Amino acid sequence: NQLTKKGNKYLRTYLVMAANGVKTYDPVYKEYYRKKYAEATTHKHMRALILTARKLVNLVYYLLKNNVPYVPMK
Repeated sequence: NQLTKKGNKYLRTYLVMAANGVKTYDPVYKEYYRKKYAEATTHKHMRALILTARKLVNLVYYLLKNNVPYVPMK
């Protein structure tokens, strides 16, 4: 799939930065990042980081939609 350039570019940047922080501290996201890093053929870090950011956005959307707190897996 082609990465679309629609939407707020600043928000996109901050979401990728947030994903970078999340992958450092959350083991689920760390493992997801490593898996995507291993699967990528070119631009491994950015590809894995953007996919991790997309996973994070899905989590945030779910939390806001259902009005539930985030409880990390142990």
